[in-house]
Amino acid sequence: MKKSFFVLFFLLIASFVFSEDNNVRPPFELKMAVDEEQYFSAQIDQSTYVLPNNWIQLFPGEEVYIEAEVEDNALVNFKRVPEIKNPAKTLVISFKQISEEKLHKYMFLSVKNPFDKELKYSAAICLLKYGKWVETDVLNIGPGIAASELWSDLITSIALYDFMLLTDE
Repeated sequence: MKKSFFVLFFLLIASFVFSEDNNVRPPFELKMAVDEEQYFSAQIDQSTYVLPNNWIQLFPGEEVYIEAEVEDNALVNFKRVPEIKNPAKTLVISFKQISEEKLHKYMFLSVKNPFDKELKYSAAICLLKYGKWVETDVLNIGPGIAASELWSDLITSIALYDFMLLTDE
């Protein structure tokens, strides 16, 4: 009886550990500096980093590692991983707010392109002042390097999508 209880307990714990979904973001409180006296605060429910159709959504303060496959120069089959095990196919994406003395300065996005071709993608941002999503321009990223984007607006979330590798043709 004691042995079977131990085995059952071990299997239960193992199922939680090994079935952990790396794509699930736990609920959290988003806090952002606005000015010396005001903060923006919102309770964010449990959600996913990788959305259908290979969209990636980030909130300020997050960094993710996304493994991707290449099919006909499109990045597909996105999978959030807890660490980089396949550097040649893992995007490193971080999004954060830069503030000084409780005063918002700018929003900062960094995307590392691990592939041997130029990476093109699209982005939409959720602006605090409008409370809605708007398209924004982003630059292509050269092979094997990281590129940064800056916005002076307060952005509560960013979505990246339509990742393509460019060919010389």
